[in-house]
Amino acid sequence: MQRILLVAATASLLGAGTLLAQTPAQAPAQRPPQQGAQRPQGPPQPPAAGPGEIRGTVVDAGSGAPVPSASVAVRTTRDSALVAGAIARADGTFRIEGLRPGSYVLRVNMMGYAAQTTTFAVTPAAPRTNAGSIRLARSAVTLDAIQVTGQSQPVSIAPDRNAYRTRDVAPAATSASEVLEAVPSVQVDADGRVSLRGNESVVVQINGRPTPISGAQLAAYLKQLPASTLERVEVIPNPSARYDPEGMAGIINIVLKQGVDLGWSGGFQLGASTADRYVGSGNLGYQAGPVTLFANYGYSTDDRTVAGLNDRTRLGAGRAPLSYTEQDIRGANGNAGHNLNASLDYRLNGRDVVSNAIVLNLRDASEDALSAYDVFNGSRLLTDEYQRVRDSQTDAFMADYSLAFRRTLQPQRHEFSAELRANRLQDEDRVQLWRQSAPGVGLSDAELNRTTLRMYQFTAQADYTRSFGQRSKLETGYKGTSRLLDRDFAVREDPLGTGTWTPSDLSNALEFDETVNAVYGVFSRGSGKLELQGGLRAEYASRDFSLANSGENYPYDYTSFFPSGLVSYNLSDRTNAKLSYSRRINRPGSGQLNPFPTFFDLQNVFLGNPRLNPEYTDAIELGLQHSGRLGSLQFSPFYRRTTDIIRTVVDTDDVVNGREVTSVSFKNLDTGTSWGADLNGSLRLGQIFNGLAAFNVFKMVTEGTSGESSLSTDAVTWSAKFNATYNMTPRTAFTAQYFYRAPMQIEGGRFDAMQMANLSVRQKMYGDRANLTLRVSDPFNTQRFRIRAGDDNLIQLTERTQTTRAVHLTLQYTFGRAPRPRQQPQQQQPDTGGTGFGN
Repeated sequence: MQRILLVAATASLLGAGTLLAQTPAQAPAQRPPQQGAQRPQGPPQPPAAGPGEIRGTVVDAGSGAPVPSASVAVRTTRDSALVAGAIARADGTFRIEGLRPGSYVLRVNMMGYAAQTTTFAVTPAAPRTNAGSIRLARSAVTLDAIQVTGQSQPVSIAPDRNAYRTRDVAPAATSASEVLEAVPSVQVDADGRVSLRGNESVVVQINGRPTPISGAQLAAYLKQLPASTLERVEVIPNPSARYDPEGMAGIINIVLKQGVDLGWSGGFQLGASTADRYVGSGNLGYQAGPVTLFANYGYSTDDRTVAGLNDRTRLGAGRAPLSYTEQDIRGANGNAGHNLNASLDYRLNGRDVVSNAIVLNLRDASEDALSAYDVFNGSRLLTDEYQRVRDSQTDAFMADYSLAFRRTLQPQRHEFSAELRANRLQDEDRVQLWRQSAPGVGLSDAELNRTTLRMYQFTAQADYTRSFGQRSKLETGYKGTSRLLDRDFAVREDPLGTGTWTPSDLSNALEFDETVNAVYGVFSRGSGKLELQGGLRAEYASRDFSLANSGENYPYDYTSFFPSGLVSYNLSDRTNAKLSYSRRINRPGSGQLNPFPTFFDLQNVFLGNPRLNPEYTDAIELGLQHSGRLGSLQFSPFYRRTTDIIRTVVDTDDVVNGREVTSVSFKNLDTGTSWGADLNGSLRLGQIFNGLAAFNVFKMVTEGTSGESSLSTDAVTWSAKFNATYNMTPRTAFTAQYFYRAPMQIEGGRFDAMQMANLSVRQKMYGDRANLTLRVSDPFNTQRFRIRAGDDNLIQLTERTQTTRAVHLTLQYTFGRAPRPRQQPQQQQPDTGGTGFGN
């Protein structure tokens, strides 16, 4: 299935939230000694050379109460170059030293408040400035990416999303896929496919942009993307009208590390495992004046053995067995790939930035599988036995480039941005299939397949943000996307094994063109403890799906409207309640539309449906969240209603190309509903322990058409996940992760339960510059896939296991530190006597 997806590494825009380690810029020869995370014993070191100092107090404009943890940034007025940063203490005060004579801009911001900006100067006659009380007014709900600052909890909760820091939820992960496995409400199956709350119709974004690949291609890419490049993962289950409406379950946004230190900075990661998995990556960043550069390269290889079975029982009258087919599978899968992400930002002046970003991905995959078949009659007497061999090789290349411009008249309050993106994808898949009666015996029923796919995607986008007063904001914009796809599937057959190859009727070629033009508007308004947001997105889309063999084409044009809304109310400073609504769409891709058969193996075939319509989902979600001194607790019940729902249709008594097979296709049903709830909690006990726990339960109901009861389902399932990190010493940490998903009913079948565990130990070295991690994946050997499906004609049992139990060793090293001005140490705060998650 193809979606309109895009991968692009966004520009590194350094805001106050990433300024925790930034200090006055100096020439390299004038820098003070580098400082690691652990300060040396003895008296404090003197501040950096420079007589300037600024101090002040950040307070709430309404109540006058201190605003702790507010981010404070100092930039030069000449070119807006980053100079220094600090975090407000518990009493709202801050102090920055080491500033050289000159003119500066002071910017103070905090999530949930409107940022305040002022100017000041450092002169020899007046080197010290007291900014006094900086009053922050509560701002309208902002649904931009979250800035994670300070020693915050592993999860940051915003009105529309949860953000999980990679170093907390998956400190021992080596790939993006392993990071997602540890994120609450997110599941990754044995093939690497991602789902949210049990729904695979979820959009995966990289730095706020949809990836241009999906399905097996996306799964392979996430397995190759190094975990060391990830800053955090944002889960957005109910996005506003500003976002693309694809993804029925919502959006998973992977935010890469692109904030670089002043001057040069970088690092590398090396990893190996007992299961023939190896990873190597490196990143390099540079910032000076108006220029910011960042590049990351990674290479990974992953070879796994596969074992499984496909057992089929064909039934007759009264469900009496007519025949049995037992298929045992043994094989090996290999994946390897190169990834390059690079960006260049140039600040034209104090308000304009031009950004360039490029992403290159080169991957190859292989599969060697041997299936042994034993065929029995209804009395369990052997009637035939043979072997089928499958040998496949895939080569893929993806290139993505974006050129962006941003004008910031007032940060987050008055901004304009525009972007052009181009993407190219080429994928070639070669498969050889043949049958042999016994090892070494002549071949028969041989088949050669070659699939060549080429896709081009072009996107133009413009966004405008304007605030009115302190707590009102309008966001509007346009986005146009055009996607062109060609797919050639060539099949040659040698049914007798004589070496005479002839073209097969299974060969086909298709073209798929899709264009989407959209405009949106979102208005936010805050008053007291109440935040309101409403939005509408209007789209006109057209697609043309054509088949070269028959000359048939299936054009389809449609207009859609996607409203959204959010109501958020602060019950207290630590407790918030919200209600959100959004409308989403799932557009069928070329894979779902192609009616030509594609065989998984001898007995299972896939058939698309060229007359599929898009499906629409209306989603409502409640939320109650409480944040305290020790952590947070969040409860989110949800309801989704889908019209023209696309569901898988399994026909166990089908005949395709002269074979008795189980066919898999798609059909638009009337409606489908799903409801359930998430319960997520985080806990941090100082520097000793932090953990996350999540519990999810949902019910899915599908109503078929024309009385086809086999296409209806009414099922309840649940899952639980937790991960915990215990810091045994300041330099040694132990992490445990566990996931369990209960059995789940599907149309005509049932998925068995799944479970997975990971254990790891991480050791810091050379201060905070290096980490050595030892991880054991699937230590109890419990990760496997099992499904039973059938009807009155046939029962089929499918099971797969891969080599997941392994020991991994990973080394990470970073270099480059910004010169940092020293801030006066915070005073010890008295114990409030609070318990649990706070008062």
